[in-house]
Amino acid sequence: MKPHNDHFRAAPAVHCGECGGGCSSGERWILHNVRHKAIYRRLCTHCVLNCFRGHFCPVCLEVFDPIDSQPRPNQRVMCLNCPSISHLSCASSNSGGHPFQCPSCSNPNFSFFTLRILPDSSNKNTKAEKNADANGGCNLRGNGICRRVIDKDSAKVLVAAARIAAVTMNKAAHTARIEAERRVKEAALARKRAREALERVSFLSLKEKEELKMVVNGGLGTVQEKKMKPRVSNSAQENKQIQSHIPR
Repeated sequence: MKPHNDHFRAAPAVHCGECGGGCSSGERWILHNVRHKAIYRRLCTHCVLNCFRGHFCPVCLEVFDPIDSQPRPNQRVMCLNCPSISHLSCASSNSGGHPFQCPSCSNPNFSFFTLRILPDSSNKNTKAEKNADANGGCNLRGNGICRRVIDKDSAKVLVAAARIAAVTMNKAAHTARIEAERRVKEAALARKRAREALERVSFLSLKEKEELKMVVNGGLGTVQEKKMKPRVSNSAQENKQIQSHIPR
């Protein structure tokens, strides 16, 4: 794998998007989208590996597959100071009989991802690598142009970080899909309850109107009955008076 442009002009170090000022890597021009501690972040290659120390061997840079499965207890060794897990064979070849410490713990200035710095092809000054500053720049005498190359070791680091980032984003997508499905079900249930509530309100409103109508109709019937009774009694008296005046 080669950079987009083999020639980079010396530039001041810039912090990657969300790594923070404590990032010890000088190579922050490649950023990975990751989900770390339920937060979406953009981290440089060094910080991806630094944040997920328990998911790969820091010596051979082999990412555990699947990422959450670690080597068997008899085939692994943990760092003395951090959750980093290494293959027993890798740790034995690097510990020298001492308690194992991962590269990050054994060297405070360690950076997983460092590009080789070579002089420009037009400048044969072999001191370019010695003059390279800590931020990955190039302090050549002359036009200040250098060439940074991704070698085999850097490529392995980059691939390991990319695999870890891809796994975290796939898990994030799966979690988001489950959450979306859950919210869809909750929305459907809420819609059903709202519809039932509206139907209940409509039923109660109609029932109340019918009861009110019955009360009103009942009151009118009583009034009409009261008005009709005097008329009946008056007509009866008139009939009696007429009959009394008829000669027998």
